[in-house]
Amino acid sequence: MKELFAKRLLSARKQAGLSQDQLVARINGFVKKTSIAKYERGEMMADTAVLEALAGALNVKVEYFYKPLSVTVSGVRFRKKADLGKRKEESLKHEITSRIENYLELERLLNVSGTFTDPLRQTIVNTPEDAEAAAALLSRLWHTGFEGISNVINLIEDNGILVIEIDADDKFDGYSGFANDEIPVIVLRGKGPTTERKRFSALHELAHLLLEFGAGVSDDDKETLCNRFAAAMLLPRDLLIRELGRYRTSISPRELGLLKDKYGISARAIALNALQHDIISKFTYINLMHIISADKMELHIGTNCRADKSTRFQLLLSRAMEEQLISLTKAADLASLPLEELVKLYQYHDKPPHS
Repeated sequence: MKELFAKRLLSARKQAGLSQDQLVARINGFVKKTSIAKYERGEMMADTAVLEALAGALNVKVEYFYKPLSVTVSGVRFRKKADLGKRKEESLKHEITSRIENYLELERLLNVSGTFTDPLRQTIVNTPEDAEAAAALLSRLWHTGFEGISNVINLIEDNGILVIEIDADDKFDGYSGFANDEIPVIVLRGKGPTTERKRFSALHELAHLLLEFGAGVSDDDKETLCNRFAAAMLLPRDLLIRELGRYRTSISPRELGLLKDKYGISARAIALNALQHDIISKFTYINLMHIISADKMELHIGTNCRADKSTRFQLLLSRAMEEQLISLTKAADLASLPLEELVKLYQYHDKPPHS
């Protein structure tokens, strides 16, 4: 029991982004830092009063400290340029693990689970051309069609990969890894990025999950190849040439906006894609980037009306509530939402499930 409590307390503190000193301050010195350290080392068990104080300070239920550990996450990797800081990285890692735990618990309650088969197993990627070939193969295997992907996140979820959206600052774009060494997971920033950026990030993280890189490929080159894969999934070379023509000396913002709306890919990515396929010159690309960079959110290009969100978890949660398998309180816990927000979101005003 002490070992479980130790791990849960450490995880909750890290997820809250608190040092031991800050946790002591939050509980108004109810116990000393030395006691917190002993709890986290599994040397001592807290009594009921201390457990309640810690739970309140860390915004968890007391039962959380006794909840069996069911998930280990491997392949935790944040993008090199994210520069999140050690404490923030630790907080996100523990939050991600907690959200995956909740997701898998919901699947167990409903006796459902996604089935994942790696469609690109033993596909070795060394060059940009390899990355584009891998994207073309996946598009055929996943039957994405020839006119672009309408909903990237649903496509990924439908093929057995868990997608979780979290609140995070703009230094975080995405994460990918495996839960319990076998369940692929992609985590995205839910609020803040444009839909186009979220779609691109989802496919970038998908590339990290599926692609096998050659021995000589550096970490920086892996990032570049994952970007090339994502761009090829959203707007492959042949489709880009069909839309723009083989060679162009100029492209208007209006044209970029139309393509952005049609394929759900940013104007910035379209311009880079056109440069990489020799449709435009470096000079034309630089001129386009001056126009695009007027607003990094690209609100001045296209209608920005497309939406692309994870729906599988919400559908499973709604099913579990409707079938009276879980209470509203349990549903809020699994969704990591305050009870009032969950009630509002699912519109249980008149006849809510048992609470």
